Amino acid sequence: MNEAERAALVKLAVRGDTDALQRLMVCYHPPLRRLLEGEIERRFRRHIDPDDVLQEAYVSAFKSAGDCRFDGPGAFYRWLEAIVRSRLKNQIRSLKQQKRDVDREVAWLPGATASYSALIDRLPSPQSTPSRQVSREEATAAMLSCLAQLTDDQRSAIKMRFLEERPVSEIASCLGKSETAVHMLFHRGLKALRELMGSITSYLTRT
Repeated sequence: MNEAERAALVKLAVRGDTDALQRLMVCYHPPLRRLLEGEIERRFRRHIDPDDVLQEAYVSAFKSAGDCRFDGPGAFYRWLEAIVRSRLKNQIRSLKQQKRDVDREVAWLPGATASYSALIDRLPSPQSTPSRQVSREEATAAMLSCLAQLTDDQRSAIKMRFLEERPVSEIASCLGKSETAVHMLFHRGLKALRELMGSITSYLTRT
């Protein structure tokens, strides 16, 4: 994507075009992830995954982009980068508040990059989802930006079930809902993800 194409997408994004905003997120995902990889201190790397930070940042970006004005792609990227840095600081602050020695503790942290991209295999109607043909990095970026567009409950339910592998009963307790309601969140959330992924992957590079 060249500078002129990015500039056109920025103009559309500030007018409320979520497809344009998502395409920009996918475009800037690689440099933002490299930024996080360089800024997460060694002692925190077992506890903070860059893709989790980016997922939170994209949620915030979708909610606030309509209130912003940018004079071009550079300003847009700096805005998105500021959100990413803020979410990283929040995660670090949360770790420190848990009063545990993160330098000594050995914690299990799933490979979020693999997990997020693996969510594609959970989507219904795989034959109509071309996302399986794109690169893993782009698939992960697309999935993170698609998740950010779900309702908060749908996103939480899907992440707890398919990334953290929690039982339905525990998810229901966390969300304050019945197990039947949680199953509906899975169904509707995965359906919405399939539709969103089907839309964004038409712009991605095929493998």
